Amino acid sequence: MMKSICCFLAVFWCCLGVMAQGQDTSRYVCLTLQSGMVRCGQLVADDGREVTLQTPDMGKLVLPKVQVVRMVDAVAGTKGSAGSSAIGMSDRMLNPDRSPQATRYFFAPSAHSLKKGEGYASVNILGLGNISYGMTPNLIGGLSVSFLGAGITAKASKELTDGIRGSAGMLYQLSWEGGQVFFPFANVTFGDENNHFTVAGGYLGGDLQRTSSPDDRVDSPMLNLSGCVQISDNAWLMTENYVFANPEFFPVHVVGSFGLRLWRPIRERLFEPAIMFLVEDQATRPFPWLSWTWPL
Repeated sequence: MMKSICCFLAVFWCCLGVMAQGQDTSRYVCLTLQSGMVRCGQLVADDGREVTLQTPDMGKLVLPKVQVVRMVDAVAGTKGSAGSSAIGMSDRMLNPDRSPQATRYFFAPSAHSLKKGEGYASVNILGLGNISYGMTPNLIGGLSVSFLGAGITAKASKELTDGIRGSAGMLYQLSWEGGQVFFPFANVTFGDENNHFTVAGGYLGGDLQRTSSPDDRVDSPMLNLSGCVQISDNAWLMTENYVFANPEFFPVHVVGSFGLRLWRPIRERLFEPAIMFLVEDQATRPFPWLSWTWPL
């Protein structure tokens, strides 16, 4: 009997030792992530699914264990190796309440904003591109270029109540051929950064120097309905849909889209493939949409 008790106690203490070793929070470690970034800090917890670090430069970080490719002990106070732009995007990726890109859908804006100092650059298959920067927690400014011309963008947003934000903004471009195009808009977004939908109204106006039409005036009011749903840590389903009162650059009154937003941690960019639909009276014509976004 005594021998059995001693064996049980020995096994029990061995198990406790293994458990204590697995939950050793006195270690200072550096983690190498799939993206190539290195994060260093005091090991707070490691439950096999997430690793929690108390870092000297970014505070507490919770990292999915699947993103960690290497963990080594380090001298206390060691900081991770990453540029400021990568740190900014990493902060958005590591915070489960945030998204790497919540300020727009494929093209249409939401009412969510960038934090001060955050930014991104994007380009799509139609040759549209823009650079946006968080000037304050509720104000975004940027530059844009398209087949129409080049100009500036701005968006001011405000939290209306818990889970609801509103914003107003504009796009203004000088045409390549002469003239100007402006696009004021206002919207309301319901939901957090990862799961949300937006109701928006806008007006595409201006004057273009076109030889194909005697009427150079742009006059196109529109309604936009867009949505986003997170389906995994690095993937979101999105839809973006328009109703045009006076179609200007599309030959139909209704345009819809459905696709994905995918975060590529190794390349540190977002990839957004989608199918857009031109809805006509007798048929629906699909065409592809591709866009890419990089953190700044």
